[in-house]
Amino acid sequence: MNENAAHADGWFDSLRRIGESLLALIRSRFELFAVELQEEKLRLMNLLLWLGIAMTLGAAGLLVGIGALAVWLWNSAGYAGLIALALVALAAAGGILLGVRRQIKSGPPPFAGTVAEFRKDSECLRKN
Repeated sequence: MNENAAHADGWFDSLRRIGESLLALIRSRFELFAVELQEEKLRLMNLLLWLGIAMTLGAAGLLVGIGALAVWLWNSAGYAGLIALALVALAAAGGILLGVRRQIKSGPPPFAGTVAEFRKDSECLRKN
């Protein structure tokens, strides 16, 4: 009977250790997820800050420049000059938006480290 009790205790001890290991693995993955979430939040805030600064400065510069150019063009080219000026301003805005889009796409995908760790864990579990 003692042998059976010791054998049962061995199984329970093994199950307890497996459970503790799984909880530790889940905790470490959750901590990694939390760190990456913080990094993504900071990256987004930084991007939004620089986008806001660029838009503010660009708008101020464009308004002053376009206003001065519009007055000059009105005197020399009339409506055609103002239309050309508007097209140039729209093309510049499109170029800026494409640059911001490229910057967003070139960044690392969100939670890449967490996904990679889960893939490694899955591969390790499949091997065993």
